[in-house]
Order: sequence, then structure tokens, then C-alpha cells
Amino acid sequence: MQYSLGTNLSSLSLEVGSLNNYYRNGGSPAELFNFIYDRIDEDNKTFSSVWIHLQSRKEVLESIKHLQRLNPHDFPLFGIPFSVKDNIDVDGMPTTAACSAFKFSPEASANVVARLQDAGAICIGKTNLDQFATGLNGTRSPYGPCISPFNPQYISGGSSSGSAVSVALHQVSFSIGTDTGGAGRIPASLNNVVGLKPTVGSLSSCGLVPCCPSIDCPSVFALSIADASLVASVMFNNDSSDPSLREDVGRTCFSSDSNDLIKKVFVPSDEWLNFFGNDQGENLYRSFLVDLNHSDLEVIAFDFEPFLEAGKLLFDGPFLADRYASIGLFLEEHQHDVLDSTFNVVSQSKRWSAHDVFAAFNKVKQLKAYARNLLGSDGIFAFPTIGPLYTIKQLIDDPIALNTNIGYYSYFANILDLSALSVPLDFHENGMPFGITLMGRAFADAAMSDFAQSSISIKNSNLGLNRN
Repeated sequence: MQYSLGTNLSSLSLEVGSLNNYYRNGGSPAELFNFIYDRIDEDNKTFSSVWIHLQSRKEVLESIKHLQRLNPHDFPLFGIPFSVKDNIDVDGMPTTAACSAFKFSPEASANVVARLQDAGAICIGKTNLDQFATGLNGTRSPYGPCISPFNPQYISGGSSSGSAVSVALHQVSFSIGTDTGGAGRIPASLNNVVGLKPTVGSLSSCGLVPCCPSIDCPSVFALSIADASLVASVMFNNDSSDPSLREDVGRTCFSSDSNDLIKKVFVPSDEWLNFFGNDQGENLYRSFLVDLNHSDLEVIAFDFEPFLEAGKLLFDGPFLADRYASIGLFLEEHQHDVLDSTFNVVSQSKRWSAHDVFAAFNKVKQLKAYARNLLGSDGIFAFPTIGPLYTIKQLIDDPIALNTNIGYYSYFANILDLSALSVPLDFHENGMPFGITLMGRAFADAAMSDFAQSSISIKNSNLGLNRN
């Protein structure tokens, strides 16, 4: 098929493979990006809080002129539009972390962004987030709450709210977020897109505004599992001079030719399942479990309590000191410039002594061993990505307790050194998506992706919001 000016782009998928074919058959970058900006202009009538900094149409059309000199076959992400959470540096765009008093102009793009740009991808802007990545709901931003594209009464999830929504609305092909306690997975589930949370230390954190630097990591939102894996593989960098990378990082961490076979699926035993009143979500998850039990996989219920203990260390324990060490002094000096919810969460770190912190690190070693021994070499965890389903009003009225409930199945992943992949599964009756999260041992990213593509039945294979 030959693409040219006048192509009906409304029927063109923004998945990477589709756009690769578009360009390799003569498609025009200018035509595509003009179409995208027309879509954004229309979306802004309803979804005005997605972007903190959006490049102008003129700026983007100027920036893509260099593509004319390149061969699309030589660049895996040639002309692919993407967005970046606004706690990650992009050269030529301000970084705010959703706080105008913190705003600065970076000298260079973050390592992961630079690698995407070198592969031909085009960043069109910076997306909204829960301020300083402190929250899981998408309402904690002075730039306004991000609403769900599927039901405007409901939250989009956070902290990578704008990143997930920009992908769900098909404004970009993928987005780069960050994940500390679920920010790369919960928004994915609530927006019917894929959320890949890599093994901590497998991707560079250079150029990221830290939230909890000992466990922060970049994440990927995409319209397919294959796209998420491809983007992660492009960002992968085993440069030993990068202090944010682990020495034991595997060279094929994101390769799609993994030989690791998943034979066992571990799920929380019934007494630990909690959907916080979301009966439909519970039914959808139990239906998924029925399908699992009819497969060739061994499904094993396990004691979830140690995972909850690990999660509490992050959201209500000594790991809060890691957050304070990163942004605490700024918050103290600019208390009137930050949201009360942000300040209140981080300031809790003063409750914990150095003794508490080291005791927590020692406890984490024990909990990691528990998770590692459960999984063995052929196991994987399967959780609901999120239990409850909350409206924006509910989160504004009760911002702390409900936010904690949102992280019930997510807070512990990074602390326990687990790789994770959030996959869309089905829909609630009110139109809101429901997804599951697979978690595996460190550096099992490729194995999880392969398993999800072969074993998980996604009800609506057209991910994001169906715009056709």
C-alpha cells in the first residue's frame, strides 16, 4: 500500500508497526503530525489537563524536517510520536514535576529520552502528573486533575496520569512515565493501555526528578505489549558508567526471544483479596482466575500478607525518608508553592529514625527472599492492577486513605525487586477498564511479555479509547 497526501489517517493505528509501514510506504511525517495536532485540538475541549508543556504545531513540524534526510528502514522509531511525564528531562522543554516553583530548563534530555530520539522518535510534549510523583490517582496537580477518557467522573490514575491518557486518546504512540509504587501500572489499567514497569536499575534514571531514588524507574505506556517491549529495548543501556544502572543488568532484559517458560502462576489467597467495594472488579478478576485454572498452568494461592508489609514500608514507613532526601528541603522552603497533599505525605518522613530506616532495609531483604523463593525459576504473580474504582470527587474528598487503597496490589513491586507488566483485560459496566498485572523476578521482563502475548486474552484488542 502506498501512502500519500490525502491518506485517511483516522483509520491508521498509532501502533509502532503500523506507523513503520506507513512511513516505509511513502507516508508523510508532516501529514501525520498535522493529523495528531488536529486530534489534540479537538480533545482539549474535554481533556485540557493532559499536557503541562505541549510543543506548538509549528515547532513540531519544524523539528521533523530532518526526517526527510533519513531512511525509515534504518530507525526503529522513525517519526513515532511520543510524550514524556514532566518529571523527566527533555532538551528544549521545561521540567516542572507539576510545580511551577520547581520549573527549570534542563541542559540535556534524560538518557532514556535521548536514546528514543536517536532511534527516530519525536517527543511532542510533557504530560501532567501527581505533583512530584506523589500519588496514584491523577488528581494531585495544580494543572488540574486528569480525567478518564472512558468515564469523565472517574480518575485516570497516577502519578503518570497525563502519560497514560495521551496514549489512551491516541495522541501519541507511546509515553514514558516513572514508577515507584505503581505509577507505571495503575494509570495503564485505568486507561486500557499496556504499562511496562521494568526491573529497577535496568533502565537509566539519569535525568529523572527523583521521588524515591532507591527504587524509582522509568516506565512505558503503549498500545500493545510488543510496542512496550520494543520501546524498552531501545531505552536499554548497559553503560557501566551510568550510576543508576545495576551491575547485574542482563543484556537481553527486554529481548523478545526469551527462552524462559512460565509454568506456575501465583495468586493471593482468597482472604487477602480486597476490591474495596468494587464487586464488578472482583468478578472480572475471578473470571480471569477461572480461565487460568482451565489452562495448563499450575495456579497456586499464596500468603499475600508479606507483600502488604513491603508496601507499607513505602507508603507509610521508613522509605518515606528516601522521598524526603530527594525533595524534602525544597518542599520545606516552598511549602506555599506545593499542594498540601504533597507536603503532608513527604513530611511524614520525620517520624522515622536512622535506626528505623536500616531496620526497614534489613526487613526488605527477608521479604525479597520470600518473593524470590515463591517464584522459583518458572513462576509469575498475577494480581488485579487496582482493586477499587474511584471518582475524582471521592479522591478530592478523601485524598490519603483512598490513594492508599489504590496501591494495595502495586506498592510492593519495586521494593521486592520484581518486574511488572500491566495488561488490559476487560471493562466494568460503567465503561471503565479493568486490567491485571503480572510480576516476575528481576530481569524477567521479556519472559513476562512473551507470556502475556501468548496466554492473556484481552477482550478488546484495540487498546486505548476506540476512536474508530
